[in-house]
Order: sequence, then structure tokens, then C-alpha cells
Amino acid sequence: MSLVSIITPTFNSLTTLEESLDSLLAQTHRPLEVIVVDDGSTDASYAFAKAYAAKNTSLELTFVILKNASNSGAGTTRNKGIEAATGTYIAFLDADDLWKPHKLEVQLYAMKKHKASCCYGAYEIFKSSPEQPDFIHKAFEKLTFQKLLKANYLGNLTGIYNAKKLGKFYMPALRKRQDWAMWLDVIQHAGVAIGIQEPVASYRLTDDGLSSNKLNLIPFNYAVYKKHLGYSSLKSSWMLCRFFYEQFYVKGSMKLKLRPHS
Repeated sequence: MSLVSIITPTFNSLTTLEESLDSLLAQTHRPLEVIVVDDGSTDASYAFAKAYAAKNTSLELTFVILKNASNSGAGTTRNKGIEAATGTYIAFLDADDLWKPHKLEVQLYAMKKHKASCCYGAYEIFKSSPEQPDFIHKAFEKLTFQKLLKANYLGNLTGIYNAKKLGKFYMPALRKRQDWAMWLDVIQHAGVAIGIQEPVASYRLTDDGLSSNKLNLIPFNYAVYKKHLGYSSLKSSWMLCRFFYEQFYVKGSMKLKLRPHS
């Protein structure tokens, strides 16, 4: 079976890292290459990752534990993991999020069935417990470059692509929204991303993920169009306006609120 390389950046993630790594060990697909890259943590995240790897490495489960010399940001940290990856497929899981046990198995099957090089999926959003999700973010059956251009529909924790077929893609030098920019590149080359309708992952909602902070991302969204894609100022401004329409009126409908927990 094909080797999947999983990039897990970590920064002061000691309280959540074990749970995230456990969700990788629970995957029904093997073999796996788990690449943990510590971004200059001041807690014991790096030491924990080293100890965790020493206890769990096997013939079908390889760990690579790396560390930045200093805090360098999420994009640089993920790129270090991408550079080290040796798998046919590359996927991502941050150190505070979780994968469902069937995540890779379902996605690899779908990619084979549809002869696709890229796949993503629906995911749950939780605040306190992954067993009690607050929302489900749905997925399109197929996600095109033009659709992804309108808004960031692809949750990075659900994406996977065939690096042997497409080549490796790296995060651009942007302060934020690097993952969106990278997946735009991936899908532009792949043609389409197959969407898995059932949730394949769980996203932990933190203060940084609250909707009140969305307005702070305006300059970073603009930078994806202007700096990364090279659009003119006029076109970038138009794309940004369309982004907000898509974000609030279309993407909003993709986020299904669940019933309050009893």
C-alpha cells in the first residue's frame, strides 16, 4: 500500500499533541510517515514528540521529529516537513486537531475510484470535546480551482494530494493564509479535489478561530490574490469583495450548526 506522509507542525502544543498523534496511530491505513516539526516551542512539545516516537515506531509507522532553530511561523514549519516527506501522498494535521480513524482509507479509495490526485472532506468543529462537535463543515462533491478561488473551502486538516504524480507543493511566504494559497496551487494542477461528504477530521476551535477575528484576515486574503497569484490591484480588490460575498452567503451555508448538547 502507498506511504502517506503527514506533516504536523507544533508550537507549545503539549496539552493537545498526544491526542492528535493518537488519532494518527488509530488510522486504518498503513504505512504512515509522521513528520512532527517543532517551531521553537518553549514548553516540552519537542521532548514529548521524541519520546512518543520512540515508543510507537514500527515497520509500518515511521516518525521523523524535526525542530526549527527559532520560531519561524506555520508556513516555514510546514515546508520543513514537506521537504522531508518521502511518501506518495502528503497530508496535514496540526497539533491541536484530530483525524477520524477512517480518514486516509476513505480518501485514498475515493482518489483511486475517481482517478484523482487530490481529495478533501467535511469536518467537525468542536470547542470543548471532539465527542460533542458544535458544527459540521460540509464539503462539495468536487472542488475546482475557480470555486476555491472564491473562498477557502478546503480545511487544511482534511486535504491530501499525490506528491508523486503532481510533485511537492510548498507554502508561500505569506504571514497567514499560506495553506489556502498552497491548495490553490495543488488544485490548479490536479484539476479537481474529490470531496468526502462524511466528516473525516475534527477541528478544535480556539480564540484564533472565532468569527470575530475574520475581519483581521482581510489584508492576508488580499495578499493571496495580489502577491501569490499575481493579480492586479484592481482584480485583487474585486476578488476580495467576491470573497466576502462567498464567505458569508455561500460558505456560511456549508457550516451546519448541531443541536445544543444536553
